[in-house]
Amino acid sequence: MNLNKPFRFACLCMVVLTATNTLAAPTPNTGDLNWLLTQLKQHPNLQADYQQLQSAEASVRAAGQSLYNPNFESSLEKEGDANNFSLGLSQTFDINDQQGAQLTAAQLMLNAQQQELQLSYLQLVEQTLIALINWRSSKAAFQLAQDQEQQLERLVNEIKRRRVAGEVGLLDEQLALYSLSEILNQTAQQASAYADAKLAVQALLPAWREDTALTPERLLTGINTNTNTDNVLQHPQLLLVKSQWQYQRQQAQVIKAERAVKPTVGIAAGKNGDDSIVSLNFSMPLNILNDFSDEYQASELQAMSKEAEYQALQRTMTFQAQASKEVMQAYAQRVKRWQSINQANADSSLELIEQQWQSGDISTAEYLTMRQQRISGLLAGVEIVQQSQLASVNWLTKSGQLSNYITTFTRPLIDGAAL
Repeated sequence: MNLNKPFRFACLCMVVLTATNTLAAPTPNTGDLNWLLTQLKQHPNLQADYQQLQSAEASVRAAGQSLYNPNFESSLEKEGDANNFSLGLSQTFDINDQQGAQLTAAQLMLNAQQQELQLSYLQLVEQTLIALINWRSSKAAFQLAQDQEQQLERLVNEIKRRRVAGEVGLLDEQLALYSLSEILNQTAQQASAYADAKLAVQALLPAWREDTALTPERLLTGINTNTNTDNVLQHPQLLLVKSQWQYQRQQAQVIKAERAVKPTVGIAAGKNGDDSIVSLNFSMPLNILNDFSDEYQASELQAMSKEAEYQALQRTMTFQAQASKEVMQAYAQRVKRWQSINQANADSSLELIEQQWQSGDISTAEYLTMRQQRISGLLAGVEIVQQSQLASVNWLTKSGQLSNYITTFTRPLIDGAAL
């Protein structure tokens, strides 16, 4: 049995946690991240957001068109032997620039939809990194359980042989069988968790295979991080709420322009009997009974509410980023501490308790207890590395660094390139 597997796993994870605190140029592992982002482009959630983006682009084009087309008017009547007729044109004029206000609002909605797409992409990348981390840790835990099961099976056979020789009693054999039964249950649970974790990755990345080189370590080491929170202000979630606030504020201007008076001017020509006629028409609504000020005020208040929501979210996300940084750093220290305690004496501890049991210095019950404590320590190491990596992903997400890094890959999506 290779007992060093979990420790090599932990050491590999430490590459992420001890990386330099500078934002550098892309590393060779950028290719892995590029492959990941390319695969995620086909995700249905992203496809749905892309269709919404195209709809928003069409709305901008529509808002750029003139609000009012000319009206053609005609009339024909017979009066005795005379055929009277008239032909005319009328045009409503947007003197308050409602069309410009609607165009600005449509552009702001397009910007919000772009941030929605960016946020969906970020969430998918985060979910995929988490799924890969859980897969790696569940695989390591399953392998540990399998190794422990095989060792206990050999131990049970050894105790049975020694019992026949009169070296140990029935109680020793029963204790070993109890331990084997317990580990069989643990192995089954770990196998189930491992299968679920693998399916979770495949659900996000259908083209992913377990034997590929794509690992959370390679992906995370492709993203060089720093420990400042400057990128929080560029987080897609915050920019989305900001765009929604700006859109709501602009909607107040749209309502104001919509309810403003718009004159209509027309001209007509025709014949009335033997007389030629020419007429000039002018009409304009009079906002006397309802000046629509309440509608405008309601929209203004909604914009103020959205502004307050943006400011609250900015404050919350800033503190969340700071907290996630502290958690990440704390876990990094704990992993280093765990490695310094356990890595050097992993195999020697097993050999020592094996020798003590064989020589009779410790009982079978003590031997089995020490073995269980040892495997618990190894599983704790797998878990602390897992939590440390999850904390790193959480920090990258909350701080805005992950979204900032993948922007270069998602820019073609925002610009309207086909998914």
